[in-house]
Amino acid sequence: MSILDTKFYSLAEAKAKFSRVVEEAKNEDIIVTKNGIPAAVVVEYGKYLSMVKFLEEILDIYLLDIGNIPEYLEMKEKFFKYKKEKQEV
Repeated sequence: MSILDTKFYSLAEAKAKFSRVVEEAKNEDIIVTKNGIPAAVVVEYGKYLSMVKFLEEILDIYLLDIGNIPEYLEMKEKFFKYKKEKQEV
């Protein structure tokens, strides 16, 4: 999928058609713009979980590859703290 295939909605349009936006996100990524600037992306939940898992695995591989266990643990703690803070918002 390329950015050319991505569907765009203004924030006002996405609010007015939210059920439709969520339904369309099952088949394609949706970018929501605010004042013409991309502000959010709506993706299918399974795809979101796959992306997060991939990023976690890549982070683990990268941090282990540098061979610095204290730095690995520090970065992993920061990543999960950030993830937890975002979930609480």
